[in-house]
Amino acid sequence: MSKKVFSFAAWMAVFCFTATAWAAAPQWTWRMQVIHSNAHSDFQQNTQTAEDIMKATGGRLQIKVSPNGTFAPSLEAFQACGDGVFEMHSSWPIYAKGVEYALMPLSTMGLGLDAHDKWVWIYEFGGWDLMQKAFDKMNLKLLACEIWGTEVLMANKPYKSIADMKGRKMRTSDPRLLAKNGIAGITLPLEEVFTGLQTGTVDMAEFGHLKYNEGLGLTDIAKYGIWPDFWNGHFITTVVVNKAAWAKLPPDVQTIVELAFKAREHQHWTKSQYQSAVAKRELEAKKKMQFLRMDKTP
Repeated sequence: MSKKVFSFAAWMAVFCFTATAWAAAPQWTWRMQVIHSNAHSDFQQNTQTAEDIMKATGGRLQIKVSPNGTFAPSLEAFQACGDGVFEMHSSWPIYAKGVEYALMPLSTMGLGLDAHDKWVWIYEFGGWDLMQKAFDKMNLKLLACEIWGTEVLMANKPYKSIADMKGRKMRTSDPRLLAKNGIAGITLPLEEVFTGLQTGTVDMAEFGHLKYNEGLGLTDIAKYGIWPDFWNGHFITTVVVNKAAWAKLPPDVQTIVELAFKAREHQHWTKSQYQSAVAKRELEAKKKMQFLRMDKTP
C-alpha cells in the first residue's frame, strides 16, 4: 500500500471516529421546557425543530424538549430559565408579567391586532426590541414569536352578547376590558383551567384555539364554543434561551438555532388555524358542541 493511500485511509478512520463521537456525545446538551403537553402539536413542532438543529449542527447541539411542569410550574418558568434551571423555554410572556408588566400588552390584549398585523408590528415597528428589552430583566434572549390561531370561548351557556355575560366569571388572560362591562375576569394558569371550568369556579373560559382546547379536555366539558371572540383574538408565545448558555455557542450554531425556530413561526399559526377548523367540523358532526358568534351590538 502506498503512503498516500495509507494516509487517506488513516484520515478517513479519524473522520469516521470523530463523526461517531459527535453523535454519541453532543458538545452542548440543553433542556427546553415548553408550556404544552405531549398531546399538543406545538410540543411535536418544538421537538422537530430540536431534531433539525441536531442534524444541522452535526450533532454538536442537542435540545431535549420536555412538557410543562417538568422543571418549573408555568408561572415561574421564565424566571427559572433565566436563572439557569434549564436552558430554553417556550410559553406565553404574560406569565412573566410580575417581573415586567409590559409583557402583558406586548403579548395579549382584548380587541387587539390580528395575526398578520401583529407580525408587522413585531418585525417592522419595534415590537421585537420592546419584547427583548422586557426579557433582559430575566437574563433571557428572544429567539422567536409564535402567534396563535383564533381563540375560542368555552362555555356551557350560549352567550350572545357582552350584556349576557354581566355578573358572570370568565377565565381570561386580560381582565381589564371585562371589568368595565360587569364581568369578573379571573386569570387562571394552564394547570387550573380545566378544573376551574368543570367545577364552576368560572362560568366560561378563553384559553387557546379550538384544537389546543381539545387537547386540554375543555371540549369534553363545554357545550358551546363562541368564536371568533373580542377578548384576545391572537396571542403570542415566545421561544427564549438563557443568555449565559447562549453565549457559550459559537456564531454558526447560534445562527442555526435562531433560523430554526424562526422558520416555524408562521407554520405555528397555519397549523393551529387548520387543525382548529378540522376539530370544529368533527365536534359539530358528533353533536358534542355548538358554535356561536356573538351579536355585533353589545
